[in-house]
Amino acid sequence: MNIRFSVPSGDFIEHIQERKPLLMKSAAFTAGFSWCDVNEIIARSDPASEDFKLTYDGVRPKAEYVESYLDVGMLRHRLIKPVVYDYLRKGGTLIANKISNEAKVHAFSKCVADYTHRRVVSSLYVAFGTKSSHRCHWDTRDVFAVQLIGRKRWTLYEPSLEAPLYTQQSKDYEHLYPCPPDSKMDVVLEAGDVLYVPRGWWHNPLPLGEASVHLALGTFPAYAVDYLGWTLSKMSAFLPARKALLDWRQDEDTVSMLARRIAESLRDRENYDRFMDSFIGAARVESPLAIEIFADASIDGVGEHVGLRIASDASPFRRSLDCIIANGTKVNLDEQGRRIIQSIASTPGITSADLVEQHPDLDADKLRCVITELCRQDVLELIR
Repeated sequence: MNIRFSVPSGDFIEHIQERKPLLMKSAAFTAGFSWCDVNEIIARSDPASEDFKLTYDGVRPKAEYVESYLDVGMLRHRLIKPVVYDYLRKGGTLIANKISNEAKVHAFSKCVADYTHRRVVSSLYVAFGTKSSHRCHWDTRDVFAVQLIGRKRWTLYEPSLEAPLYTQQSKDYEHLYPCPPDSKMDVVLEAGDVLYVPRGWWHNPLPLGEASVHLALGTFPAYAVDYLGWTLSKMSAFLPARKALLDWRQDEDTVSMLARRIAESLRDRENYDRFMDSFIGAARVESPLAIEIFADASIDGVGEHVGLRIASDASPFRRSLDCIIANGTKVNLDEQGRRIIQSIASTPGITSADLVEQHPDLDADKLRCVITELCRQDVLELIR
């Protein structure tokens, strides 16, 4: 599972991201994704979760299509399959949000993460009819739609509220910022096509009366408002922020001191770096397990032909090239470590054999030991 993006990552980030849509025809390698994969992903999802939905003229109540039962004293939930099949035959859509621990979905997610340097959340949409899963709406995150099976029509409209945040859903704001009357893009995605939709762009994905499965890969960066909120959360250490307020005449100086302190903190590079470290450090990537390698004392390292990738959705380097943060672990790097990590970051899937060839001046055994330990610490992940 791979995506061959038609625009280099740097050009995309500088000229397209959050600015305009981008259609990439036949960019995703989807031949290995089948209905067997779809069925297994749905079967492994939790149908009782709010992240799992069935839509038909709106989101259907769980009681209609999910049953609860006791299994040797444990409460479980399962789909009422005839009901689900019936809704899908009539034109409904089945949606599994926040997919985790699915290797093929993870592979596509990592492609987008490596491309955008952002965290990615994956959703799967399955439809057979002609009804849209949601009426025309905007998303509060950028989305890469990857068509896996069949076709789907997408109609896009320019934003009426620029760069909406997660608190600004279109259903709550459309009376103030209605959808423009004229579309800017009207395309039919076929299997392998990828459509990038920036946040705020109105869109209406429509099935075409045939089987359709697509992934929606939403990207999540740190926003300026997150930095502001994080900075404000640190203000309790500043005495004026702890003072009681009574009236403006008495409190004007206190408020002025607060405003100056907040402005100084926001402009402070060290404060900004601490926030970004905190944001990246809080993120976790569900890298694949490799119990047979790292739990077996008789195996002393990662195979030289196994692909390697940084276990982080963000840019691997923070502050300088002296350290990386991945899966909550901060690793300080010496000059050799920087060279190794730079090679892996620039070429996801590179093997230890490739690294030895690229860096003939480095001790091969030491290089393999470093890679094995970083994999064991969940800083690097294996691609197999």
